[in-house]
This record gives sequence, C-alpha cells and structure tokens, in this order.
Amino acid sequence: MPESPHPIAARRPSWQDSLTAIQSEPLSFCPSFPEIAEKWNNWWACRSGQPLIVAQVAKTDTIRWDKAFDLLEQPEEWLSARRKQVEETYHAGEAIPSVRVDFGPVALAAFMGAPLHFAQEEQTTWQDPVVESWEDENPMRVDPDNRWLKQTLLLMEILAGDARGNYLVCLPDLTGAIDAIANMRTPTKLCFDLYENRDAVLAATMRSVDAWETVFARMYDLVLGHGAGIIQWVTSWADSPYTLPTCDFNALIGRQDFDQVCMPSLKEQARRAGLCVFHLDGPDAARHAETLAKDPDITAVQFTAGAGTPSALAKVEMFRMIQQHATPLFIECPAEEVRELAQTLDPHGVAYRVLDLKSPKEADELVAWRDRTFN
Repeated sequence: MPESPHPIAARRPSWQDSLTAIQSEPLSFCPSFPEIAEKWNNWWACRSGQPLIVAQVAKTDTIRWDKAFDLLEQPEEWLSARRKQVEETYHAGEAIPSVRVDFGPVALAAFMGAPLHFAQEEQTTWQDPVVESWEDENPMRVDPDNRWLKQTLLLMEILAGDARGNYLVCLPDLTGAIDAIANMRTPTKLCFDLYENRDAVLAATMRSVDAWETVFARMYDLVLGHGAGIIQWVTSWADSPYTLPTCDFNALIGRQDFDQVCMPSLKEQARRAGLCVFHLDGPDAARHAETLAKDPDITAVQFTAGAGTPSALAKVEMFRMIQQHATPLFIECPAEEVRELAQTLDPHGVAYRVLDLKSPKEADELVAWRDRTFN
C-alpha cells in the first residue's frame, strides 16, 4: 500500500469539504443531524453552552446485540445484522446513529501482521506477539494484502454505500503506536525495552504512525468517497478528520517514560490527523492527565473509569484541571452521576455518554433535565 509522505495533509481540504456537505443534510435515522453536528463542532471549541448527552438504549432484546464476529466473512449477512442493531437503538440527546466495522481492540497491530484471534463469548480479540528481538528487522508497516485489512475495507465499502444519507460509519480501533507495539512485542517485554532498547522503541513508534496514517487515509478516502459520514467510537462528530488514539500501556509506566516514549508518537498522530480525542482508561492511566491536558496537540480527552474502579465522581478535580487548559472532555458514567457532574463542571466543552439507561423514557428524561437546567 505505497503512499506519498503524510497523505492526510494533501487530502484534508477535500475531506473537510465532504464532511461539511454531509453535516448540512439530515440523516434518515437522525433528522436533526445538522443541529447535532453543530453542537459537536462547538464542543471541540469549548463553545457549547450546555453539556452534551450521548444517550443510547436498545428498543428490543429480540435481536442479536453482539459484534457479529461470526459474520465478518459474510458481508451481506454482517451488514444486515449490524444495520438491524442501529435501527433498533433509540438515540437521544447528541447521540448519532452509526455502525462500526469492528475487529476488536488495537486493529492496527493485526494490520501490521500480528496473528489475530477472536473470543466469541467475550466479544473481543487479541493478537500473538511477533517481535522477538529489536535486532531483527521490524518494519512496522502494513501489507496491502493483509487478510484483516482487506476484509475491513471490504466491509467498510458495503457499509458506506448503505450508510450514505442514513447513518454514519464508525471506524475500527486503529489505536496509538505504543499500544500496537505492545501487542506485537508483549507489554512486559516492552517495559524492559524502555530501559534496554529505548531508541529502537522510539524508532518503531514513528514507523507505526506512518502505518496508521496509511490505513487512516485509505479509510477516509473510501467512506467519504461513497458520500457517507465518519465517526469514531466516542461518537463525537467533527467537520474535520480526527483520530482516537489509545495508550493503555501508560498504566504500566511512570510520567517520565510516558512523556519521553509515548507522547512523541501520540503528538505526531494527532498533528497528522488534525483533531484528536485521547482515550484515558482507568485510574492508573489518570496519572498522565496533566501531561495530556497541557499539550496543544491533544485536542480532547475521553475518560473511562475502568472496570471495578471508583466512579467518575472520584475524578472531579482531574476534570477541572483538564478544563482549565480549555480541553474538551468526554466522560462515560451512569445517569445518576451525569446530573451531579453536569452541575459541578463547566458546561462548555463537556459531553457525557450514559452507561446504564434502561428505556427510551429514561433517556428522554435525562435530556429534558439537561435542557431545563442549562437553557
């Protein structure tokens, strides 16, 4: 998959034109899409006068709600199952209907050659490590004939054709360079590498960013070429391309290593994309929040409390610190926490994804409360 250096820079103007045109028209699954898109564009700039609410709840339990891993090589059946899911989801507030091409977390590592395995029951995937030694040649590149990349692009093409004018296409988890390398090397070995082979790791991260950009550009070209809009799994719309890097590896390291080893590739990925929402996952990763908030290349921060950890309410001071740097926040939390957080934090540039809604009525009641409180 040969590309000229930094393909995003050359294509960004045409992508922005396409995204601007798409956001100006209603979607059949979301007639108020132009108004919702404007709210999200204001969110990126911390101009939104009220907190945004992403409220989604299933209308029925009679269809399959998994990722349909068993249908990934049956494109038409896969599309039928995933479209049915979006049709049977109630969207309230600033939630936008979308279907995701999902091959599990850290898909970039699979695209760079790490053998991919599916866990149907857990609805996730993992990869086998392939980097045995930094003395060997480790190109960290994407083979255009990679099985999983070709299948992803095939599904994305049929999805984009169906999504045009109806709903949005959600990209797979392309992650950040360090997480991709951690999967290809193993997190334990990578921890030792930070002391024994730091220069090799840093060089590999930048090659991984190049690989990410090649795939990212291919996907934007494909989806926008079909006239469909693009969103990431945080479901924040943008009228410019944006990336959603992860660095879950940061939970294993201190601030100095994060600043020196992880941030350079994260900043480069963010600069190339133009906009960036960083996925901050759990209390161990939260130690790096100030580094992220201070960096102008990290446009926004998404926070997940993490399984078995305190609620988002435990991180109010961290959220306030992030807001002091004019960095938009996307917080995942239960409905009962939304009300308290919304009245505690600055409403400008903050969005909440509600995790525990039981019915469309609950979703509507929460949005109505927001509208009364922040009118």
